[in-house]
Amino acid sequence: MLNGVILTLFVVVSLFLVLLVMIQTGKGGGLLGGGSSQSVFGSSTADVLTKATRVTAILFIILSLFLSFLFAKKEDKLMPETAPTLTAPPEETKSENNTPTTTPAPNAAPAAPATTP
Repeated sequence: MLNGVILTLFVVVSLFLVLLVMIQTGKGGGLLGGGSSQSVFGSSTADVLTKATRVTAILFIILSLFLSFLFAKKEDKLMPETAPTLTAPPEETKSENNTPTTTPAPNAAPAAPATTP
């Protein structure tokens, strides 16, 4: 149960961090507009967003480290190891003099197929 709660909290913090980063105005303008948003909301809004992003990023790092230690159990494995069952192929029986059973006739011309006109 604790794993599910922490994992859900981690997903929420991750999405919130993405949202905070995207609504901030940077040198490029940000998601919701250009530099005019600072003059509308005041200069303290940028400080609040920066602090909220910093706290959320620290919480993200702490939760990810905690989850990595929580799910890194030695006895639980994704794929259990199985002992390989390799068997040797059956050995061919060899004749004692190592000669082939059929020998081709030396200098024998191949037989031409019989054709009937």
